[in-house]
Amino acid sequence: MDHFWVPDTRSFLEGLSQSPQDSEKPNCMSISDLLHTGVILLALSAASMALFFSILFFRELSFTYFFVIFLLTYAVYGIDRLASLEEDKFSHPERTRFLRQHRGLFALSVTFTFLISVFLAAISNLVFVTLIPVAPIVVILYSGDLSQRLLGTRGPNVKQYFIIKDVAIASGWALLLFTTSVFLSQPVVSEQWIFLIPLLMKLCVMAVAYDFKDLSSDRRGGVRSLPIVLGERPTKLLLHFLNFVATIIILVLIFFGVLPFLSVVFVPAFIYQFIVIQRVRQDAPDWVYFVLCDLEQFFWLLFLGIGVLIIGYP
Repeated sequence: MDHFWVPDTRSFLEGLSQSPQDSEKPNCMSISDLLHTGVILLALSAASMALFFSILFFRELSFTYFFVIFLLTYAVYGIDRLASLEEDKFSHPERTRFLRQHRGLFALSVTFTFLISVFLAAISNLVFVTLIPVAPIVVILYSGDLSQRLLGTRGPNVKQYFIIKDVAIASGWALLLFTTSVFLSQPVVSEQWIFLIPLLMKLCVMAVAYDFKDLSSDRRGGVRSLPIVLGERPTKLLLHFLNFVATIIILVLIFFGVLPFLSVVFVPAFIYQFIVIQRVRQDAPDWVYFVLCDLEQFFWLLFLGIGVLIIGYP
C-alpha cells in the first residue's frame, strides 16, 4: 500500500506550474484549501438531503443519521479525490496541488471519518452498517486507476462512457432515498419509488453541471460528457428541460396526493437549479461550483425548513 501514497512528482511538475507565492505557503492544511477539495460541502449537501428525506417522508429528525451520512460522504469523495489526482490536475490545479502536498494527512482524515461513520451507525442501526462498505467498494470499481493499485487489476473506467458517469453519480445520491428508510427502520413506501423518477432527473442535472468545470480534463482523459458531445448550449437547454419536467412531475404528484404537500418546496428548488444551470461554464468563478453546486441539497433542506415553519405538516 505504501506505493499508493508516494507523490508522482514528475507528472505533478508537468501538469502544474507553481507560482513563488504558492511555494511560500506553509506546509499545513488550511480550512480554505480543504473546502476547495469539495468534500466538506458535498458531505454537508448529502447529509442535508438525507435529513430532507427523513423529514419529508417519515417526519423524523435524526441528527445521528445526518452525521453518519456527512462522515461517510466525506470519506467516499475523499477516496475519489485521491484517485483522480492525475485527471484533475488541469481542471482543478489548486485542489490537486493541495492534495499532493497533504496526501497522507488527507488520507488519514478520510480513514478517520469512515471509521466514525461506521461507529455511529453501529450504535444506531446494525442493519445499516452492512450497507456502508458498499460505498468505498463502488468508488474503487468506479475508478479504473484505483482498482488497479489496490486489486492489481484495472477495472472499467465508467467515466469515459457517454452519460454513464452522470447517471452513476445521480444514482448514488438517489440511494439516500432508500438508506433513509433502512436507517430509520421504516418500510420503503410507494411514494419513494414514484418520487425516484423526478429525483433522478434533478440529480442528473446536478451531476452534469460539474462537467462544465471538468471540460479540459475530460477532453484529455477521453471522457464523453454531455457538454463535450452535445456542446455547452445544447447541454444547458437539456438541463433546463430536465429541471422543468421534474418539477412538473412533482407538482402533479402533489396534486394527486401521492407526495406530501410539503414537496412544493421543489418550486424554489426549481428556481435555484435554473440559476445554477445559467451560471455554470468552464471559466465560471469557483464559488459557482464550491457554493451553488456543492450546496444545492443543503438549500433543499433549508426550503423544507421554511415550508414547515410556514405551513406545518398539512
